[in-house]
Amino acid sequence: MTFEEEEQLLQLKVKCLNNLAASQLKLDHYRAALRSCSLVLEHQPDNIKALFRKGKVLAQQGEYSEAIPILRAALKLEPSNKTIHAELSKLVKKHAAQRSTETALYRKMLGNPSRLPAKCPGKGAWVSWGQWVGTAAGGAGQTT
Repeated sequence: MTFEEEEQLLQLKVKCLNNLAASQLKLDHYRAALRSCSLVLEHQPDNIKALFRKGKVLAQQGEYSEAIPILRAALKLEPSNKTIHAELSKLVKKHAAQRSTETALYRKMLGNPSRLPAKCPGKGAWVSWGQWVGTAAGGAGQTT
């Protein structure tokens, strides 16, 4: 097989994998779509379609912090692509909302630590382990 034939075969494989990823994404087979996109990106790391689809798959799985950099990479390669712009904008908003919800949940779980004092009042409130062990050892040696 010549180099040109190998190159043509690789191009065909990439097209098939990209189409397969698109189909898997439409069928909500996210794991398989992610695998197909990753295979394309192994051969062509700057493949815009694979980057875009991988970002969409990760977003569908709720992995916004992983999806956003991938979509930004796709946008960097093709800055005029309005579809990528729209998807990225949507994800950034969803990610911000998710973080806000998580922050509110954590505050509720922890009793809103923003209201708690930054430091414990009074240094003597806590007894160090050394003091405790020393006291316990001293008390154990006494008999009355």
